[in-house]
Amino acid sequence: MAIMTWGVETLGLYLHLARAAERRSRPLVRDRMLLMGAVIASQLNLSPIAAYCRHRVLQHNPGHMVARWPTIEEALDQEDFLIWLKQLTRKYGPEVAEQWAETLGIVRKGERATYFSDGEYAAAVLGMGWDDLQAQFGPADAQP
Repeated sequence: MAIMTWGVETLGLYLHLARAAERRSRPLVRDRMLLMGAVIASQLNLSPIAAYCRHRVLQHNPGHMVARWPTIEEALDQEDFLIWLKQLTRKYGPEVAEQWAETLGIVRKGERATYFSDGEYAAAVLGMGWDDLQAQFGPADAQP
């Protein structure tokens, strides 16, 4: 089953929505946005971001389906995860996410350009430091 591939701007969109959902005390929505972000981060070789997103979901919901695999990358090789992801994408695809961001007043235009790397950008959206995320969740060869 093929899954859509999106860029770092879409990753930033989902991470912004995850933070907004957390501020609004909507943990289930936050988890869904984090998992969409984790999948995109995985596709972009930002495994520390994917691992952090997975970690945050499991902090809130240790029994979540994603707990069955040690990484998002491994989950993406499993048919049952891909079926779930397809449902999630149908419900919370980028078009819906863009509408939510607009409704919430989240402005991202040109935001990525202010960071040295995609990793730094994604980490900043999460309110984290890229070096800290790499140290805690990433392999030594993760993208700078």
